[in-house]
Amino acid sequence: MNPLIILVVSSVLMAAFPAKAVSDWSKFYRIYRITAKGGGIGIFVDSVIVVTRPEDGRWVAERWREDDVLGKTKRTHDWIDSRACPQLAAVLDSLATLPKNGILPPDRADSQSLALDVTTVSVTGPASVDGETRITLSDRLGPVAAWWRRSSEMLQPCWQADPPKVDGAPLPSRPGLKDLP
Repeated sequence: MNPLIILVVSSVLMAAFPAKAVSDWSKFYRIYRITAKGGGIGIFVDSVIVVTRPEDGRWVAERWREDDVLGKTKRTHDWIDSRACPQLAAVLDSLATLPKNGILPPDRADSQSLALDVTTVSVTGPASVDGETRITLSDRLGPVAAWWRRSSEMLQPCWQADPPKVDGAPLPSRPGLKDLP
């Protein structure tokens, strides 16, 4: 291929996608996602937590939460930095206690409980050593919900409104991150 064409094409691409447009989030990759959604009798929750790991090795959790209590809505957006909250690493380590195979055989799948006033908790993360294959475990009354109940109690004192800092600058929230699968 003509070197002049390569030079022109690469110049056009570099102009179209300047390096400055890449935010600090380009240094991160999504690791885990925890959601809790549901409720009943006038109390509903919709929560999304995304846990990432900056290049500096710590864990950072970002949470978007909406609570609706008898029609009054409260929205929060807060953070945890594992440097200030070692419980975050302990919660991630405890993921190993979740069941590896949550598929029920047909005779047990038909015997569902009737629970209306609970949230559905889901946790999504890597399912294999390569880190590319992802798996989601989800339930309302089982081991995933129990794990999250214990974990959220451990993390409750750690949430802060201000984002953690990397190289002295606050981490920006990544737009649309809470809506990703």
